[in-house]
Amino acid sequence: MAAANLSLGGRISRPFVRLYQFFQAVWFELQRVVWPSKEETYTFTLVVIVAVIAVAAYMGALDLILNALTKAVGIY
Repeated sequence: MAAANLSLGGRISRPFVRLYQFFQAVWFELQRVVWPSKEETYTFTLVVIVAVIAVAAYMGALDLILNALTKAVGIY
């Protein structure tokens, strides 16, 4: 009976051991990350904003053109 209780206790505590090991591995990986500088972050943010604006303008123009075409053909 005591052996059964030990194995049950081991099974219950094992997920917490694995969770602890997971967080240890995550912390270890975070220590290895090379974080960007402020200048790099600023530059990358500007690139993303410009790209989003460019794609939005392209999609808007495409929408206007296709809308005009469907009205001209009489589909809409």
